[in-house]
Amino acid sequence: MHGYLSDNFFRGPKIYFFLGFLAIYASSFSREWLSKLPLVDYFETTAVSAGVIYAILIVFYEYIGWKWISTIRNLNGTWIGAIATNYEGGTKLNCVLRVRQTWTRMTIELETDKSRSHTTMSALYENQPGDVGLKYEFLSEPKYQSVETMHTHRGFCMLAIEHNNDDLKMSGNYFTGRGRTTHGEISLIRVSSKGLSYESALRMMKR
Repeated sequence: MHGYLSDNFFRGPKIYFFLGFLAIYASSFSREWLSKLPLVDYFETTAVSAGVIYAILIVFYEYIGWKWISTIRNLNGTWIGAIATNYEGGTKLNCVLRVRQTWTRMTIELETDKSRSHTTMSALYENQPGDVGLKYEFLSEPKYQSVETMHTHRGFCMLAIEHNNDDLKMSGNYFTGRGRTTHGEISLIRVSSKGLSYESALRMMKR
């Protein structure tokens, strides 16, 4: 997983400062509470340091807490959809996209019958009028059954995020660089909050 950019309020130094303040307060409270225990001689009340509590809070917020407290868009899970590409005059492919995301880190994998790609960098913009969505650079590698002219290549994708009733959808454009030089459109819908295999996701697509 790699780091990702975000303009969300719940990212940046302010959160570290808040968690640091909370750790200091929790440390002070724990020492006071421990000092009142009957077996206080068996406790080293200074052992519950602010540094230890701060580390625990950071780890908790990184993997769990941000989903409950922050407004950062949670994209974790498996998405299915289609790619319309200009390759060979126009082709449409089924695709499966998997997202793994924490507070500060993310990885995106997109798979088709012919290739598999993963992100090298990404950004999630939520407060930029007219420019809201997920943007990422990817490195795509062909599968063994792809055409011989298909080589490893880089590309860039820009996806807008939208709600449709209870469904979360993404759609947008992509283009690839040297070694492929194609472009097209991608449309996706999330079908699971878990990371499913390519075959399992395709079976859901066919229902």
